[in-house]
Amino acid sequence: MPNRAAKRQPWTKGAKSVVDAPESAEPEYYGAQIRDAKTGPRRELTLRIETWPKGKVSFGGGEMVTLRFGAIFNYEEVQGYFTKGQFESLHYLREQGESSPRRHIIEMEFDRTGDRVRIIAGKVSKVA
Repeated sequence: MPNRAAKRQPWTKGAKSVVDAPESAEPEYYGAQIRDAKTGPRRELTLRIETWPKGKVSFGGGEMVTLRFGAIFNYEEVQGYFTKGQFESLHYLREQGESSPRRHIIEMEFDRTGDRVRIIAGKVSKVA
């Protein structure tokens, strides 16, 4: 008689895939959702971002963070991307190593599309 235990399928078969947020989730905004993006009035971009809730395996109920990028050097490129309104969840948002105190280089990559946006800004701040 065959061993039935050997034929059992794992309980996750057919289940929705869920991935834990990595330890570095908050500083890099891994898996975060951009809820609102506003450009202007000058060379500025303001993003309202819902972060991945720390310690949870599914998204929802994270902290709302507002990031402001000022004195954007590549403003036309950034404005063109964010005025389309077709941005989705972030794969990551992080400051690059070649940044300096007066020249912040921020790179974002979006899930599903794989689109990348690079923001070169004179000022980056987290608005309370």
